[in-house]
Amino acid sequence: MLTNNGDFSEDVLIEILSKLSVKPLLRFRCVCKSWYDLVENPSFIHKHFKNEDNTRLIVRYTDSDDDGSDDFYYPKICFSLFLDETLADLSSQDLLPQMPILGVLFGPFDGIFCSFVNNFRIALWNLATKECKALPQCIPILPQNIEVSCSNVGFGLDPISNNYKLVWILTLWDDKRNTFYEFTHVGVYNLSTNSWRDFKGFEISKYNLRDVLDSMYHGGVCYWLAIRDGYGEVILSFSLNDEIFQEVQEPCIIEFAPKTLGVYNDYLCLIILDPSKSCFDAWIMKERHWIKQFTTRPFAEVDRPIGLWKNGAFFIRTSMGQLLLYYPSTQEIRDLQLRSSEYSIYNYKESLITLKAKDSLLDILNMG
Repeated sequence: MLTNNGDFSEDVLIEILSKLSVKPLLRFRCVCKSWYDLVENPSFIHKHFKNEDNTRLIVRYTDSDDDGSDDFYYPKICFSLFLDETLADLSSQDLLPQMPILGVLFGPFDGIFCSFVNNFRIALWNLATKECKALPQCIPILPQNIEVSCSNVGFGLDPISNNYKLVWILTLWDDKRNTFYEFTHVGVYNLSTNSWRDFKGFEISKYNLRDVLDSMYHGGVCYWLAIRDGYGEVILSFSLNDEIFQEVQEPCIIEFAPKTLGVYNDYLCLIILDPSKSCFDAWIMKERHWIKQFTTRPFAEVDRPIGLWKNGAFFIRTSMGQLLLYYPSTQEIRDLQLRSSEYSIYNYKESLITLKAKDSLLDILNMG
């Protein structure tokens, strides 16, 4: 039971507090024990996270301000958090000073990002609470002359056990034969036990996974865009409950067309560019079948879809490096005033979920 509520009933107070950002809520834990218990309560954390006004846009991109005068110019990686959840105001905050680790981020899920420290170390990071947790080191025992070529990661909640899990796919390289090793190595991490276990991988000849940032989570399953040898493009899935890899056939589309995975009205969605028509097709999966949701009008000088936003809107990169946001319902196009050859889109929601153990940046970098 909450106390010291003034003229507010308990239900009204909970409703008010659930609308606040994480920073003041963390301070309010000091008001009294009942407020501390509320902010730490899983049901309140869930209610706060489901706040419809809680979603913000984060864009990772390379700064392209080079005018050609500096022979030693190197593009800078930028992480910008757009402060207005409607994107009517394009003011943004530079996240680099807050980031515990500089590098590739993937996620987020429930407000938690994952980041690579090195080939065998991953850290979890809650931007809102400033907590950072280095996962235990996971070093596979590899045959002689075999090394890690690249990594793909999926992270999310197993809805049956209510445990957060991370699946790590290591594509291996055979130095002696100068080709990919025939099998991948897969590790599964469980946040509740803070431990890894090896998991049977798959033949690399079957799947060629794309960039790590192509991974996404929806409904207890992690997904990656992949190329199946001799078969064409597929979506590789991994159930966090059953821990089974399966492939999802893409709809009958132009092979190797630029595309992105996302969620549209709570359905798995594939946005695909048709280069011959310069328009985009949106497909959603209902009851294991692909259904075309809409086709856009033709665009000039479009390059590829980047990611999905709220209410079916999605981001487009142009051939000139612009980042555009397209709203299919109104056909409105917004220019986010960025210019880059590379973008990654994150739909970010603040979260009170705690990572419990905190690790300083120095601790993390010194591990392994």
